[in-house]
Amino acid sequence: MTHNTMYERLVVQSDNRVQGFIAYGLYKTAKREWVRKYLADHGRTPRAAEVAAYVSTYMSQTIDAFEAQAAAVLSQFAGGVVSDARPEIVEETLKGTFWKAVAQSIVGSAIYTVILIIIALILSAAGIDLLEIGTAIKPRAG
Repeated sequence: MTHNTMYERLVVQSDNRVQGFIAYGLYKTAKREWVRKYLADHGRTPRAAEVAAYVSTYMSQTIDAFEAQAAAVLSQFAGGVVSDARPEIVEETLKGTFWKAVAQSIVGSAIYTVILIIIALILSAAGIDLLEIGTAIKPRAG
């Protein structure tokens, strides 16, 4: 069994296996097109040595181009998925938001009021009358 270096390079050594599989598929598509053209030009399928010679012409830039094209395909796919799901995402995000915010405001106001009452009671127990303090403060004549 021969060792497929392109599979190793594009899939096994890839940081993103899905992207690697897509890049490998792009490579295989290009190779298949080359075989079809070879058959049309020569009237026969290429021999194993001829295919190996063709594959050996792939430069690092060509392989990088397969990887870049695979990344673009994944990006386009992800963008499509998000676009398709956007209405549902927005609906779920906004669902019940108004009444939830009203409930949070009411609870927050109630807690704040209770805290103020507790402070007033503590000051009253300490002998401080908040109503007297308010009337004792007189504005200065300027």
